[in-house]
Amino acid sequence: MRWWITTDTHFNHEAIKKYCDRPDDCEKRILKGFEVIKSQDILIHLGDICIGNDAEVHERHINPIKCRKILVRGNHDRKSTTWYLTHGWDFVCEKFSLKRCDKQILFSHWPLVWDGYYDINFHGHFHNANHRRYEAERKEDMLSSGQRLLALEYNHYQLFNLDTQIHKNL
Repeated sequence: MRWWITTDTHFNHEAIKKYCDRPDDCEKRILKGFEVIKSQDILIHLGDICIGNDAEVHERHINPIKCRKILVRGNHDRKSTTWYLTHGWDFVCEKFSLKRCDKQILFSHWPLVWDGYYDINFHGHFHNANHRRYEAERKEDMLSSGQRLLALEYNHYQLFNLDTQIHKNL
């Protein structure tokens, strides 16, 4: 069993290509990356699945993924928890943590203030561009030790392997 992480897929969001200098085929690349997922795996999505056409996106892109799926809601994930649970997700939350590789890992959409409880906070939200940096500047204390931005733009639009990411941060 492998744990996979993705974030900020932003399906149907044409402007994200401009904001983050994404290639025209970025959605195709993201979907190609999903092909490594096996039924015994777990997928954690750190939020911002799509912009519009939610039901269609879930029918075409999320439901076909045959594994356990966790959604950590992002600022664009505005449907009810029940809606997401009936559209392919097994667990929906604002944040969650787990112990893995002797580290307490926190998963959130954006970086959270260090509370002394977690070792690593994996998050998305900021992408590879400066279009959201003003948020970080206003919350400077949020960008403390242990924050790890996972941006698809830095990973060729592929999934992140959780254990690999933890070991990079040991």
